[in-house]
Amino acid sequence: MVRAMRAMAAVVAAVLVLTGCIDQDPYPLPKGPPGQSAFHAVALGEPVAEAVVFIEARRGQRVEIISAEPIGLFEGASVELYASPLVADADGGGVVGDERVELAGMVIGDVVDASAEPPENQLAIVAEVTASEPGRYVLSGIHLTYQINGAPQRDGEGIDVVLTVCADDPAPSVCDDDPDG
Repeated sequence: MVRAMRAMAAVVAAVLVLTGCIDQDPYPLPKGPPGQSAFHAVALGEPVAEAVVFIEARRGQRVEIISAEPIGLFEGASVELYASPLVADADGGGVVGDERVELAGMVIGDVVDASAEPPENQLAIVAEVTASEPGRYVLSGIHLTYQINGAPQRDGEGIDVVLTVCADDPAPSVCDDDPDG
């Protein structure tokens, strides 16, 4: 009887997860809509680097990034994605460090220490956008293929900071959330 009730509970839980009734943890991607936006007005060829996803290492979780792809409008610009560990600034907050780590094949726990306190247990996915043609370029998401603790690969999309780059020669005087000026 107890075994049958446990089996039924497992089936109900699986159905609820599959139907979306129980909130699934999207880790390592952020949950919910982006919380911030960043705008940069630059000259053609001038690279813009911005942290767009923040990931906190979790104890007992081995997360390997298989691949990462930018999502957005980029015709006329190149986008490079890499990881960088966060380091503490003078006020104790986290800032993106100088270290660049290739995302493909990266294991989060090899880059930051899950047992450390924030910000040392966090890394950022940084997007570097370089425009070769005048235009407005918007990074609206990151598509990750990843694996947690050796389980089957997963795919997900997310972003913490939507990045907009306005490029021209010379650099435009403003770049904001109004695409028409």
